[in-house]
Amino acid sequence: MTFENIVLERGEEIDTRTSHAIAAAQMRGEARAPGRNPRQVVPAIAEELSRLGLRPNLRELARRYGAPGSAPSTGARRSRPAHQ
Repeated sequence: MTFENIVLERGEEIDTRTSHAIAAAQMRGEARAPGRNPRQVVPAIAEELSRLGLRPNLRELARRYGAPGSAPSTGARRSRPAHQ
């Protein structure tokens, strides 16, 4: 099993400031989801990441939060493998 980032990188490294913003977005998304249901947490986090101008990696978010089935749709484009 491979582990990917929860955001799709744009070819550059994620700096410390962005890393902290990602963690804060993740916590805001978790807090917005009632009962922390994976089907609600994943889109909430994806929305928070999108607000930062980042592209959420829906497949990785779904894996991390144990969302059943395929990754939910939030309008983000499908990801390319992070290990190119």
